[in-house]
Amino acid sequence: MLEEGPSIVHDVSLAAAVGRRALPIRLCTAFARSLGAQHTTMSLFPCLEQWQLLHASDEGALRAEAAQFTHADGPSVSAALEARTVYVREVHDHDGRSHAPDWSDDLPGVRHVLALPLHREFRPVGVICLYFTRPTHLTAAHIAEAERAAALAREELLRWRPAHADPAGPQPVWATDTRAARWERIHRAAGYVAAREDCAVGDALAWLQAASTRQRQSLLDTCDLVLQPAGAHPGEHRGTPVAVP
Repeated sequence: MLEEGPSIVHDVSLAAAVGRRALPIRLCTAFARSLGAQHTTMSLFPCLEQWQLLHASDEGALRAEAAQFTHADGPSVSAALEARTVYVREVHDHDGRSHAPDWSDDLPGVRHVLALPLHREFRPVGVICLYFTRPTHLTAAHIAEAERAAALAREELLRWRPAHADPAGPQPVWATDTRAARWERIHRAAGYVAAREDCAVGDALAWLQAASTRQRQSLLDTCDLVLQPAGAHPGEHRGTPVAVP
């Protein structure tokens, strides 16, 4: 149940002041409690090709986040790449069908999603994503306050990471399976299109998504076609990329 007066900044400030080594957990807990979310995740970008999970509140949150990285699509991806807040009011229709056929199919029971970007001068730093399984009405005031709290969380995380992050610690959860390889290929294709068209990476990714829908093929297949040298067959060495017809 959301309080009438938004207090997210206060809760995040309090979380940042206590227990430095548990900062990601405390920040996620503060956002979830203030906004009434049932699942939360927090991730950072060590570099654009790599997504490092700092905290997932539970297995449901981990699956929801991993589904978006698998498809390279969804609120977390859009919020981080485009440095903008993404609020999905209804993930599924009343009969349980997904509005979007890819990432949302892997989020059973999720009603709303709020993805808050962590960015500095439009450079992605990370993202906080909140998943709601119960009907919740987020007002414009709540979202605006959440954005201010996210800016505070970003600064706290940037100060926290050099002192407390363990560089020898576990690798991102998808670094050991095919999700990392998929994301890397999709990102390389988006980077190539962005450079060719002189546009933002987020716009290039949106173009690739539209092209994959138009051609009735997966986003990964479309990106592989972009990266495929002319005349080569799938699975051969990739050199100079070619444009999608």
